[in-house]
Amino acid sequence: MKRKTVQVVLHVLILLLGLMFPMMRATLSFTAESVSIPVTVVYGVISTDSLYLWIANDKGIFKRNGLDANLTHIPTNQAIQALISGQVQFSATGPQALEAALSGGDAVYILSPLNTFVLSLYGRPEIVGIKGLMGKTLGATNKGTPTDVAGHLVLKQYGLNPDVDVKFAYLKELPALVAALKEGIIDGALIAAPNTLLARSLGMKELLNVTDLKIPFVQHAIATTRSYIRTNPEAVRRFVRSAVEALDYTLKNRDEALSVMAKYTKIKDPALLEEAFRSYEKAWEKVPIPSQAAMEALLATSLNPKAKGAKWDQFVDDRFVKELVTSGLIK
Repeated sequence: MKRKTVQVVLHVLILLLGLMFPMMRATLSFTAESVSIPVTVVYGVISTDSLYLWIANDKGIFKRNGLDANLTHIPTNQAIQALISGQVQFSATGPQALEAALSGGDAVYILSPLNTFVLSLYGRPEIVGIKGLMGKTLGATNKGTPTDVAGHLVLKQYGLNPDVDVKFAYLKELPALVAALKEGIIDGALIAAPNTLLARSLGMKELLNVTDLKIPFVQHAIATTRSYIRTNPEAVRRFVRSAVEALDYTLKNRDEALSVMAKYTKIKDPALLEEAFRSYEKAWEKVPIPSQAAMEALLATSLNPKAKGAKWDQFVDDRFVKELVTSGLIK
C-alpha cells in the first residue's frame, strides 16, 4: 500500500514539474527580453528629417523594443565626433559620417530614410529664374551640408559656375537663411519646409523644387560604429527595428505626427506643420536601406582624396534593415 502511495506521489510530482518547466523557461525568456539596453540617440538638426525619431521616443516605440533611449539634440558635426569617441551610440547624419570614415573614423551607415534632397531653391522677388542668380549670392547652412551640395549641383545643371558666377554665404540655420532673404543680404537660398512657407509669406518665390528632381543624396541617415555593432548587435537590431516601426507609424498617423512635430520644433501654426509634413511624406523611404546611388553621390562630392578610390558599400552595414525585410516587417 505504501509503495503504491509513493508511486502516486512521484507521478504527481513529475506532472507538476512537467507543467512548471515551460513556465520557468517562458519567465526566464521574458525577463531576458525585457531588459532595456541604454543607448544615446542624437539628432543634429531640429527639422522634419528627425520626426520619426521623435515619434519613436514619444510613442514608446524605443521602450517597447527594449531600449532605454536618451534622445538628445547636438549639432551634427559635434554629434559625429561624439559617436566616434563612443559617447553616443547612434547619430543622425548626412555626409558627415562618410567624411569621418574617410578620415579614419569608425563610422558606418545602418539605415537611410532620406536618399534624396528634400529642399527648394527660393529667391527674392526680382530674381527671374535660376540664371537670374548670375553675379548674386546664394545662401546655404554650412559647407558640405545638403543645402550646400544641392546648391552647387543645381547651379551646374543650369550652366552656372558655383563660387564663380554665384557666391555662397553660409548662415548655419534655415531660419537665418529666410531672414537674410528678407533683408536682401542674400539673393537666393536652399531651404526646407516649413521655412518654404515662411519665405512665400514674405514675398519670396520658389525658383526650383529640388525634391521633385529626385537627385540621389544622403540627406538624412543614421550612423553608428562598427565596433559598437560587434559588441552590441542586439542593441543595433532593436534600434533599427524601432526606427522602421516609427517611420511607418509617422506615415500612417498624420495627426499624431503633426502633434509630435509641433512639440519638438516649437511650431504652433498648423499651416507650417502641414507644409513640412507634405514635403517629407513623399520623400521618406518605406524601406530605409542605404542607397548605392545616394552613397556614390556622397563620394562624388567629397573633397577627401580617399573618396576617389572608395566603394560605396565600405561605409554601409545594412544587415539589420535586410533582416526586417526578410522577416516581412517591411516590404
